[in-house]
Amino acid sequence: MASVVQPKSPVLTEGFDLVQFLLEEQQDLTAVERFSQRHADISSPLMAPMYRELLPAEAPRPGEQYAFEVDLDACSGCKACVVACHNRNGLEPEETWRSVGLLQGEGECATVQHVTTACHHCADPGCLRGCPVRAYEKDPVTGIVVHLDDQCIGCKYCTMMCPYDVPQYSEAKGIVRKCDMCRQRLDVGEAPACVQACPNQAIRITLVRQDEARTAGANGEFLDGAAHPSTTNPTTQFVGSTRKIKLASGDQFSIRQNHGHLPLVALLVFTQLSVGAALAGCLWEAHRLALFLIATGFCAIGLAASGAHLGRPFYGYRVFLGLRTSWLSREAIIFGKYFPAIALATASFWFQMYTPIGLLLGWAGVAVGLLGVFCSIMIYVATRRPVWGPIWTGERFGGTVVLLGAAAAMAADSGERLLVVPIAIAVIALTATRALLEYRFAAKADDDFANPFTRTKYLQSHSLLALVRARNVLWGLGGVLFPIAWMLENHQVPSIIIAATGFLLLTGAELLDRFVYFASESTPSMPGVARSGEHG
Repeated sequence: MASVVQPKSPVLTEGFDLVQFLLEEQQDLTAVERFSQRHADISSPLMAPMYRELLPAEAPRPGEQYAFEVDLDACSGCKACVVACHNRNGLEPEETWRSVGLLQGEGECATVQHVTTACHHCADPGCLRGCPVRAYEKDPVTGIVVHLDDQCIGCKYCTMMCPYDVPQYSEAKGIVRKCDMCRQRLDVGEAPACVQACPNQAIRITLVRQDEARTAGANGEFLDGAAHPSTTNPTTQFVGSTRKIKLASGDQFSIRQNHGHLPLVALLVFTQLSVGAALAGCLWEAHRLALFLIATGFCAIGLAASGAHLGRPFYGYRVFLGLRTSWLSREAIIFGKYFPAIALATASFWFQMYTPIGLLLGWAGVAVGLLGVFCSIMIYVATRRPVWGPIWTGERFGGTVVLLGAAAAMAADSGERLLVVPIAIAVIALTATRALLEYRFAAKADDDFANPFTRTKYLQSHSLLALVRARNVLWGLGGVLFPIAWMLENHQVPSIIIAATGFLLLTGAELLDRFVYFASESTPSMPGVARSGEHG
């Protein structure tokens, strides 16, 4: 049994000198101090001999950067790297910066391959381009993509811009976080946590040329089952004998519903409705005030709702910092100018003062609003996700502007009924056009579950089926049945109730459509592992 060391105590004898005793006691070192003194003269980490060969022998030269290299033959899927990364960085229970996926053969090929992945520290990182507050930096020397936690406002746009689902949102902190290759360790010659923890030395840090990474990305050379590399030109090097075999992601038949982003749903639909109503108000003098009231009210609701999407809304003022690179910054700034323009125009029409100036402000607001809608479209087009392409996103968002603008005109004209037939026919035609777009979109799907359109169609016909059906019913009622009833002028039901109900039903349909737009996006990112209950 180990003996317990007791602290020295003074022996009170004749001639005992307490001062001398205390001075001698102060010269003794505590266990912590002795440990620190022993390691003070060590110039390199104690475990360096174990991983020295897993690090580059020299720093990156101009045009080079650090990158992960993964030996697929050595990866056993033990997840020691995942645990080490989690513990080293103090992550939350559900937060992971490194994960282990699976590649498997198809048909008669029985190959099973584990894959460990983290941030690829891309040559042209999408997260950096998209961030509206410049919370990402690419180190000019090492090439490591670093996230600045104190700068982040938690908008989560980088999670859309990254095709590999690398940035992780922390609900507790209200910000996004990601792997930084343990750069503090690399700065002192120590290996990252994942490199040290792997028992098979499957992970190492290597040097790559950024121009070669871009060439490989343009040629589609990366990893089976992953998103196409041309989007961001990832630098991670995957090596091993299985690279010669065509493999599929282990979770290619596991299709998970994406986040619905309710605040963004409200922002997009209500700002687009507002622009459509303001445009109708500029064109139609008889109901200009009513249409501008609708435009101002719904714009205010949409802008207020957008704040709920930020993890740190009180820092939202930083959004202008990314104006040069981020479409999100541009959208926020432009709609910030749009609202006061239409609000002033509405006030001018309300008080019947300076009407020409009010109309000028109205047209200026419409022009700015249309530019804002264009920025909204580009926010999602810039992610380069196929189902959010320019055609599909442009027709959806633009369709909402004209459809709800016409529906707002129907509601505004419900009492006087000045242009009943033209407006009703326009609403019906625009609703039919929106439905035709959905048919064309569904036709892009096939039997290949690696096809993003197939995955989206699967979600819309399974977990999102109830919402899709509800949207279609609301389109039919608000966009066809109620406009017809409004034209027929049933005296038993006031026209204002019919027209206003049709307008609200169409608005509800567009809200559901925008939720489905987000929730059904399922572009493959990196190889994963199939989960029960999630399959095609």
